[in-house]
Amino acid sequence: MIEKFNKLDNSKKIPIAIFTALVLIVIIILFNVFYGKGSRFEHLKEDSSKGFVYTCNSIKNNDFNINVPCINIKDSSIKSINEDINSYVEEFIYNEMLNLSYEYGINGKVLSLIIKVVDYNVKDDPKVYFKSYNINLETMKLVNEDEILNAYEISLDDVEKAIYKKFDTWYKEIVKEGYFDEDDCDYECFIDNHGVNDYTSEISYYIDSGILVIYKPFTFYTIFGEEDYFKEDNFKFVIKES
Repeated sequence: MIEKFNKLDNSKKIPIAIFTALVLIVIIILFNVFYGKGSRFEHLKEDSSKGFVYTCNSIKNNDFNINVPCINIKDSSIKSINEDINSYVEEFIYNEMLNLSYEYGINGKVLSLIIKVVDYNVKDDPKVYFKSYNINLETMKLVNEDEILNAYEISLDDVEKAIYKKFDTWYKEIVKEGYFDEDDCDYECFIDNHGVNDYTSEISYYIDSGILVIYKPFTFYTIFGEEDYFKEDNFKFVIKES
């Protein structure tokens, strides 16, 4: 192979060399994207044997599970965030009919963590709660809403439009599937039944593999039996891809 390459004239060697270099660059980028997420921040871990976020408290009650996350970074600001997480989950962890889970990922220099709670203690009206933390791993500071929106070059109006579009799609599909007629419940009736008074209230931002999503709680048990339609992923709204 080397002999054949050496026999090529310079006009052919240069394009081949450039192509080979480009392939190597792509391989390196793909490796970092799929296998090296957060690798440059490994030195920040308090416990190198654990992930950047791990389950530090786990409770199982029959079919219900509670998994409390802790951020595995040695820093005073992160310590405060972990204390805030513990304070947030404190009202939930002793409830029997409740699922508490979390998801996290590192996107560039931002660690995103979302805590998800589904409380079935009120049988006919289960509640859903979300709380997110987006942390700049270079400054150890929480990334606020304006910084997230600016990074994705969108506004809160864009977020509102995306949420409205999704609810409007659901309404049309639910009517089509025969849960109720438009005469029985128009769109305003639909969102009112689901406890949606403001599209952008109680939203939690989460960055999922570079995609900006929000989690928004709403009532999914109504008099029309729509709980059969809604799934866990319906609380996750895609706002903008990277």
